[in-house]
Amino acid sequence: MNMNSKTRQNFTAWAIVAIIGLLGLNAYQWFMNSQLKTQNTSQQSNLLELEKAQAELDQDYQDALERLEELRGENKEANDLIDAQKKELEIQKGKISEMIWTKRELGKAKDELAKLNAQVTEYVAQITSLKNENAELSTANNQLASSNQELSANLEMTKKEKEEIAQARAVLASDKEKLSKSNEALYSKVDMANAIKINFMEVKGFEVKDNGKLKDKSKAKDIEMLRICFTTETNLVTPSGSKKFFVRIINPQGETVAQEDRGSGVLTNKLNNTQIRYTTSGDIQYDNKDTNGCIDWTPGDKLSKGGYDCELYNNGYMVGKGKFTLK
Repeated sequence: MNMNSKTRQNFTAWAIVAIIGLLGLNAYQWFMNSQLKTQNTSQQSNLLELEKAQAELDQDYQDALERLEELRGENKEANDLIDAQKKELEIQKGKISEMIWTKRELGKAKDELAKLNAQVTEYVAQITSLKNENAELSTANNQLASSNQELSANLEMTKKEKEEIAQARAVLASDKEKLSKSNEALYSKVDMANAIKINFMEVKGFEVKDNGKLKDKSKAKDIEMLRICFTTETNLVTPSGSKKFFVRIINPQGETVAQEDRGSGVLTNKLNNTQIRYTTSGDIQYDNKDTNGCIDWTPGDKLSKGGYDCELYNNGYMVGKGKFTLK
């Protein structure tokens, strides 16, 4: 074998190896291309699913906005509710888009999309209900307005009638007021005339003995009972019978001596319509002539020294007064 023949054999061997290597490389490249093609097909399929979900979301969102806008009218409350629901839908759409593209949670996105559609249906029902209620209220208001117009006409007629009646009543009231004042003045005079006046009064202090007998005392510390005696004037206007007299004793300090648990109380002075306290009261038998009577009072506390005033009231008027001094 010559040199050229050997060289050709080596070349052939290397050529065969090269061909086999190229065939293997081609087979590997074909396999890798097949894998990449499969992956690309899967990715394209997933991308189509995501784009389909996004398109469905966009369409449902737009449909929802249109459904809500169709319900917009002149009612402010309903329009405010629509605006609030549109903002809520915008927030929900953003969350679902994030699930589709960022988190790639297509299943959850579809669930949320279904919830979104259900939420829109609920929103529409709420707004429709509100508009129906407002429509009913508007109808009722219109009916009320019509009734008010009729009532206003009737009231106007009634008002005129009342004005005529009021004028007549004003005349009658004026006459009645004059008559009432005249009657009040007459009644006051008669009522005052019925009061039995006093022309004599005397107040004495006593010590009460164990046997019940009384002993005159002039010192304040020794007095256990006060006796107020008086003589009435003859009053032929007042009918005879038992008459009540009220005694008001005023101490040196200018205060009414009063102890409710010992017969004190409050009476109305008809002369000036004021309330005054009284010390005690008592009844005497009056027979339309000068009558003597006495009223006893037992103070619960020691009396103070000094000058005292004593007032007598009958029928709501002061009918007499006097003074006495305790040492």
